[in-house]
Amino acid sequence: MTASLQRTSVDRAPTRIVVVDDDQGVRGALDRLLRATGFEVRTYPSAEEFLSASPPDDLDCLVLDVYLGGMNGIDLYAKLCTRGHAPPTVFMTAHDDAKVTAVRLRSEAVICLRKPFEDRSLLAAIDAVGEMGR
Repeated sequence: MTASLQRTSVDRAPTRIVVVDDDQGVRGALDRLLRATGFEVRTYPSAEEFLSASPPDDLDCLVLDVYLGGMNGIDLYAKLCTRGHAPPTVFMTAHDDAKVTAVRLRSEAVICLRKPFEDRSLLAAIDAVGEMGR
């Protein structure tokens, strides 16, 4: 972790982030990165666990893997949209496909990162979707 990734509470937005990824290693790495940069973080291994455990309006940004076991990230995002609780979202995927492109075109506060990505890219995406969602 370099000093350039450290941010103060004044220049940090959003603050409460939820990570949903079925890969335990990815969840752990993102949890450590985001906490080290001052965010409040909760992680979930599936869309279903997120929906049952977390009120969707209790977060500022959703960092969401597209391809999850069970309900996928696109379907989770669509479900949150129909409920009126779609937060600014950073999708993560190792694939480029039409579904991700369609969501990005329909949604105001969505960015998609292609795995693997740099720490700085994720932090910039979180800041950007936070700005778009205001």
